[in-house]
Amino acid sequence: MTRFTSLKVFALAAGALSLIAGATAPLAASAQGRYDGYCYVKKSDLAGKDAAIGAVAGGIAGNLLGKKGDKTKSTVVGAAVGGAAGYVIGKNSKEKVRCRGANYYVFTKGEYEPAPKADHKVVYFEDRPAGMNYYYISKGKVLRYRGH
Repeated sequence: MTRFTSLKVFALAAGALSLIAGATAPLAASAQGRYDGYCYVKKSDLAGKDAAIGAVAGGIAGNLLGKKGDKTKSTVVGAAVGGAAGYVIGKNSKEKVRCRGANYYVFTKGEYEPAPKADHKVVYFEDRPAGMNYYYISKGKVLRYRGH
């Protein structure tokens, strides 16, 4: 392996590790504290953009690392692997989520298990996101939250 190739491999590995660390950091932080509330997010919204970014990054890496006669094959394989990795990372990430209808449900009297919704995932927050419609649930009814 030439020195130039080993530098490319090192740079690729460092970039992949930083991407994975950055995507999983919010999960670890939010698992430690008490939650303020939650919202519903379409499952497809959680992974779509990260899969596309992973595919592009994987395609570039495959092209850079591929041998001269195999650039196309390396690019396609890199894009497939990067897309799959991006999908998994995006599916488990809580960053940049789009709450369904910009509706956020505040825990006013302790935490509870939210009702499941088809094709949606519940995402919990430690800090209240800005720009949302705030609600709380009391005696099975959804009410507008007017507190702070």
